[in-house]
Amino acid sequence: MEYSIIIYQMAILFAFIIVGIFVSRKKMVDDTSAKSISKLIANVFNPALIMASVVGQDAGAIKDTLGVAALIAVVTFAINIVLAFVMAKIFAKNEDEKKMFKVMTVFSNIGFIGIPLVRALYGGTAVIYVAIFILLYNVLLYTYGVSVLQGHAGAKKSGLLADTLKKILNVGTLSCVAAIIIFLFDIPIPTMAGTIIQQLGNVATPLALMAIGFSLGHTNVREILFNKRLYAFSVLKLIVIPAVSILILKAIPLPGNLFGVTAALLAMPVGNMPLILSVEYDVDGKVCSEGIILSTILSMATLPLVMGLV
Repeated sequence: MEYSIIIYQMAILFAFIIVGIFVSRKKMVDDTSAKSISKLIANVFNPALIMASVVGQDAGAIKDTLGVAALIAVVTFAINIVLAFVMAKIFAKNEDEKKMFKVMTVFSNIGFIGIPLVRALYGGTAVIYVAIFILLYNVLLYTYGVSVLQGHAGAKKSGLLADTLKKILNVGTLSCVAAIIIFLFDIPIPTMAGTIIQQLGNVATPLALMAIGFSLGHTNVREILFNKRLYAFSVLKLIVIPAVSILILKAIPLPGNLFGVTAALLAMPVGNMPLILSVEYDVDGKVCSEGIILSTILSMATLPLVMGLV
């Protein structure tokens, strides 16, 4: 893929973020509305976009690559969990920050930014690879992620297995499972249902990116831009780790667009789920909030660089 195409697609995607910032600054969207929109994206539009990736698509050769994609996802998350301990040791100043840096390293924004980027660069069918990553992401978030945030209080405060399963089996996870099953077994979708799913999915890209802009619009970015510690963390997360991973992946003959999709997901900024969970488990999430904002801003420049390596 030509570098100019990557720049062009990234410019389009981040234009939506700029629109979101503008809308937020003009107070067209308040905090309550922004939260409601984020819930709609997470529970309606993004799941529809994942489902749309398999509607009317010819599985073809890509069907045989899903097992490889699952293995790549497992290895990627496993390496990130190991790196998380290193990152926490380097950057954290206290126990709460240790917890936050661990989850910030592992859980990136593969939904709101990852799905639109992959769809723009590699087409709708490639989103099925993202679905596999999201499936594992959700399982790890409510197992590894929760255990990290609970810390030593985990045994006393941990929910029952049923509660954990309930959180794992959310709309996003179920849509990923459904998409993979439909894809693997070529299950036909009625035309009207397929059209509705695709139309809902089309809303996801602009709205998800605008939602990021809503958050940035309410933030004092100047303070965060002078945080040298978060700059160093962001450079490692957004450039160094993805670049080294790409060099390793290049030595492996990965099929289809799987190499590019994996590289894109490795280069995503910090996701917002660790921040949401930090509130639930009484962990100071200030460093995570700032990390989300700074890494998202920097990713406007780093994502094209990383994808250029692909």
